[in-house]
Amino acid sequence: MISLAGNQNNTLSISIFPNISCCGVKVAEIFKPISPVSNFMRNKNRQKKWTFLQLTIFLFSPLPLLFPSPSLSQETPKKEGGIGNYRTEGIDVVQRRVFRKSLRHEFSADGGIIADNQFIFYELAQARYTFHFRETLGFEGSYSHAFHQEKAIVADLSNIPCPSPNSDLDGDGQPDIDCGLDLNPPPDPLKNAYFGNIIWSPIYGKFSIFSKKIYHFDLFVVAGAGLFDNERSNRFGFNIGIGTKVFVNDWFAVRADFRNITVREDAPFNHIANNRILSLGVSIFLPTKPYE
Repeated sequence: MISLAGNQNNTLSISIFPNISCCGVKVAEIFKPISPVSNFMRNKNRQKKWTFLQLTIFLFSPLPLLFPSPSLSQETPKKEGGIGNYRTEGIDVVQRRVFRKSLRHEFSADGGIIADNQFIFYELAQARYTFHFRETLGFEGSYSHAFHQEKAIVADLSNIPCPSPNSDLDGDGQPDIDCGLDLNPPPDPLKNAYFGNIIWSPIYGKFSIFSKKIYHFDLFVVAGAGLFDNERSNRFGFNIGIGTKVFVNDWFAVRADFRNITVREDAPFNHIANNRILSLGVSIFLPTKPYE
């Protein structure tokens, strides 16, 4: 017998004979009370649990960024690029010498000038050979051939006009015809220079051009002694200077040098003179590949 009844909770109850069963299942268990209010409360509790879970995830999600794992925080090591290669990001630190000079031969050719001589302007053609014992130490032998021309001051001194037609500056009782000054003896121009030097290269680095290409360079100090071969005499001199080399590839470099050669000049000056040489040239290294 089935009966329908309502209660205070608006629950629709179906009463069935409680003892009737089918296939081992009581029929009353199939028709449980159906309550819209209880379903609403159940869904509301489920929604509260899901909102709490979302809030928890939102609050704790930044933790991996604040405390990264060691394996993620370590950068992947980058391979050292070759000389003149394009870079990908930033300027890397110098981890090792990409260009190595130890036990290699360097042949250089350059041109230079001596512009601070009082009476003569020099243009120099120079050849150098350097053997590098170590990365920072080497021995250089150099030869320079000088092309010279007298400066305008020599002609100006010889063409000084007399103050008056009847001037007698030399006191010989005769009017002076030429009142110019002649250097006696005249300047003794440099023809050739031979020097032996020790080269020390304490600084090695690299730079980037327009944030694209990376080139390596070194800075060096040079000191030595040699012979000044002039047109009328030979003089012993000392040589000190600095320079830099920019390595284009494994065997070719561009170089710039500044040298100061100190010598004692002969008459009429008889004093210590400093000949400052500024030069620019190229270098070739053999063998073309450095020793491993």
